[in-house]
Amino acid sequence: MKRTAAILLIAAIIVTTLAVGPSLAQQKTTITFWHAMGAQLGKTIDMLVNEFNSKNPNVFVKAEYQGNYGALSQKLVGSLVARKPPTVAQVYGNWAAEYITSNELVPMEKFVKGPNGLSALEIDDIWEGLRAACVFNGVWYTMPFNKSVYVLVYNETALKEAGIAEPPATWQELVTAAKALTVKDGDKIVRYGLGLRPNIDYFACFFFNAGGAWLDANGKVAVNSPEGVKTLQFMADLLNKYKVCYYVPGYLDADFGAGKVAMYLTTSPGLSYTNQSVAGKFEWSAAPLPYMDPKFKSTPVAGTDLAIFARASEKEQQAAWEFVKWLVEPRQTARWAMGTSYIPVRKSAMHLEIMKQWFAEHPREEQSLKQLRYIKYDPNISAWSNIRGDVSEAVEKVYLGKATPKEALDAAVVKANARLK
Repeated sequence: MKRTAAILLIAAIIVTTLAVGPSLAQQKTTITFWHAMGAQLGKTIDMLVNEFNSKNPNVFVKAEYQGNYGALSQKLVGSLVARKPPTVAQVYGNWAAEYITSNELVPMEKFVKGPNGLSALEIDDIWEGLRAACVFNGVWYTMPFNKSVYVLVYNETALKEAGIAEPPATWQELVTAAKALTVKDGDKIVRYGLGLRPNIDYFACFFFNAGGAWLDANGKVAVNSPEGVKTLQFMADLLNKYKVCYYVPGYLDADFGAGKVAMYLTTSPGLSYTNQSVAGKFEWSAAPLPYMDPKFKSTPVAGTDLAIFARASEKEQQAAWEFVKWLVEPRQTARWAMGTSYIPVRKSAMHLEIMKQWFAEHPREEQSLKQLRYIKYDPNISAWSNIRGDVSEAVEKVYLGKATPKEALDAAVVKANARLK
């Protein structure tokens, strides 16, 4: 009799377990995270996602690599048309601006200010410039994630050989250094002092450091301001008047490593490619961008933010917030920076022992962080992607001698402001 009772008890437990098991499994909320981080960046993403999943039994993040940013953008648009977007994704500010007009994003401040949100100290711990770039019409919509700033890369060996003790800090010092670093073999230049690219990003590196601003007080594109004209004239003079630089449409790290150019501009993640190209052939380092005047010291910020999509259920949105919140905690953003050379989005991350040790071993990486108080960012307007093309076209026209800086920028402003209507 006792044996029969025991068997019945075991059977009851098995039945109960089978009944409860699926219920417990159903409590795990699965969310999709679309990103454009390949190679080493993707490995770091996967490492962090796997760790989050292991520490959060009620949430499962399915990270899905979508290809480069262009592919990610196309797939996001397609998913919105099909009404099946991911739960969370990387987005540029101008993408987010377009999604917001269609009510496709949930404001991040809903979660930041919610019961499981961030304290005032935690909010202040996010770099102000990065935080401000996530605000659209006074509403905090996205969270800064893979952010980078521009730096000046220079051939330290060549600089010392030229008798220059420090990298150039001002525009005038940049001209002086570029002249000293330009090497000729007869009439042929075998090494240029500086390399440029014909795009809005390189223009921005000089424009902001001349006191320029993308938009005027009325919200109109204002690259043809006196600061803009002065900037483009300076860049043209480096090419045509001083003859100390050349320009290429692509990246310059290979030319730098080959000794064809002694200085160029790149983003903080680009430093790893610089190191690969140099491959120990000479000493090199990085420095903050040169400025026209110390009061204009600044750097453009690049990279994407994280957005949570409105078509997700409330449960999925909360799970997505758990992931986003965890991802930008000091320790995670520090490890993200160490694995990718992007900048940590939290100030306190720089005081962690793991980051201090990282900087001690990688002193060049610290140069990026010296500029975090001087961040300038692109306007959060949906037309900005096309406007970038208008300004880049103006820059190249001047490089080619097809227009003066004023003519080229005036034409760009007409096109750009027509896009804002």
